[in-house]
Order: sequence, then C-alpha cells, then structure tokens
Amino acid sequence: MKKIDWFFSIFLIIMGLTCLLFSANAFGHESFFAFGRILFKVCMWAACPGVLVGSLYLWFHYRNKG
Repeated sequence: MKKIDWFFSIFLIIMGLTCLLFSANAFGHESFFAFGRILFKVCMWAACPGVLVGSLYLWFHYRNKG
C-alpha cells in the first residue's frame, strides 16, 4: 500500500471512533473534556496491540535477515 492509502485508512478509522464516541456520550451529557479522556483511552487500547505487533514483526524480520 502507498502512503496515501495508509493515511486514508487511519483517517477513516479515527473518524469512525470519533463518531462512535460522540454518539455514546450524547445521552450522558458529558463535557468535552470527558470525551477527550475517553477518546484517549480508546486510542491507547487500539495503539498498544499495534505497537506490539509492529515490534514483533520488526524483530522477526531483522532476526531472520542476519
């Protein structure tokens, strides 16, 4: 995939998470700061497995090369 494809993929994922969180908070009458905290937590839960898988991929890739 090209860089622009990755950009649009990540952009659409973030927009989907934002829409999901806005609709979930619409009934709770939460503040915008509460939305930011929840969005940060969701993004961290999504980023942690990505970093782990990426690290393992790089480790196996460079281990087998040498």
